Amino acid sequence: MAARSLTRVGAALVLGAAVAGCTTGRERAPEPTPSPLTSHSALPGRPTDASTGLPGYTGPPPDAPPSAGPLTALRATVDLTPATEGAFWRADAAVAAPDGGAYVVLSSEQQPDRPQRLATVAVTGDGFAVAGAVGVPRVDDVVGTHLLADGTVAVVGRLPSSALGVEVVDPRGGAVRAVPVVPLPRGTTSADARSALAPDGRTLYLATTVTDGAGTVDRLAAVDVTGGRVVASRGLVDDVSLASTYPIGRQLAGLVPRPAGGVTVVFDASPTDVAVRRIPTLLRYDAALAPDGDPVRVTDLAEGAETQAVAAGADGTVFLVVNVRGGAWVLAVPDGGGAGPVLVQLEDRVFDYALTVEPAQEWALLPAPEGIRAVDLRTGDIRAPLPLGCASGPDVRRIVPAWGGTGALVVGQCDVGSRWVEMLWVAGP
Repeated sequence: MAARSLTRVGAALVLGAAVAGCTTGRERAPEPTPSPLTSHSALPGRPTDASTGLPGYTGPPPDAPPSAGPLTALRATVDLTPATEGAFWRADAAVAAPDGGAYVVLSSEQQPDRPQRLATVAVTGDGFAVAGAVGVPRVDDVVGTHLLADGTVAVVGRLPSSALGVEVVDPRGGAVRAVPVVPLPRGTTSADARSALAPDGRTLYLATTVTDGAGTVDRLAAVDVTGGRVVASRGLVDDVSLASTYPIGRQLAGLVPRPAGGVTVVFDASPTDVAVRRIPTLLRYDAALAPDGDPVRVTDLAEGAETQAVAAGADGTVFLVVNVRGGAWVLAVPDGGGAGPVLVQLEDRVFDYALTVEPAQEWALLPAPEGIRAVDLRTGDIRAPLPLGCASGPDVRRIVPAWGGTGALVVGQCDVGSRWVEMLWVAGP
């Protein structure tokens, strides 16, 4: 274990000089050799200490809502088959509905050109059930699903128009409108995005990274999804090069909304000439996408950390799961703050690819071999796993907070006999 152990994140300083990054999720695509950045390439060696001089995370904010406690009960198991059209579908993402139900995006794996389905899972007299589904133009590589203020659902990913952007769907009538944000040039070899919804429920932030024969372009955009237009856009090469020798590329890890507007971009930095030597790093922006402070390192280079999952605290705190030698850590960096303590130490490095944190910031959920597990962010205690009822173990893809922290949606599939069934599980206290 690195010298950080379970106390503080090591000594350090707020960066005035260096950053680049990491991939989240269970399935990692082969990573190409990135091309170094050219902006600021004449800078001296970039510092690799964790950030000091800024306040570290001290626990839940005093004005946080009350906690519902650990989510250790399985409230519902929903077979999503009625929402699909035939076999070989995949549940990509979900978001909680305001009435206690949920919306789930499903894609055909057998026919990639087939329209997707947006399913409505409703509360029934004896639990939850699929209440209907609407067909929508397919969004490939779904990276985020958000419930907007007007009740529509924003699905973020690669649009049919060959652009990274947003598809806005009315889950009741099926009306759809697309908002392209970043066109994908001919010859694109890699494209990824992360999204975050502002507190106003209508401004969506997108961090994107696109690689083609000419190199990698990293951008940040603010989108008025109600009006269907991009209201601000910023190239990130200069900001990234303050902390990294390489562009973000496939090391884009997450995007966290800030309470006053704006976002924090999370990615793994490569401060040396060796691209795979990385440091989880934060770039903060205000509502106009202007940089707000210097880049912040979450660890130092010696710890060998790599970001696996990112979650947002209600007060803008960035929660991260990072792989380190011998296991994984759950860390937190407050909005405007710097490196802080290790909150939870995990012994495995397999089930660390998803994380969700309740608004009270006392409990979090992560995957487990049997299903999911609750962890206490105040004490580091790890509760016994909550089994999801799959004999051979579920394939959990995403865990989504729901209904003000009183529940969570778990998206994945379950091996039932000779076939995999797409599932939505509902966890509660």
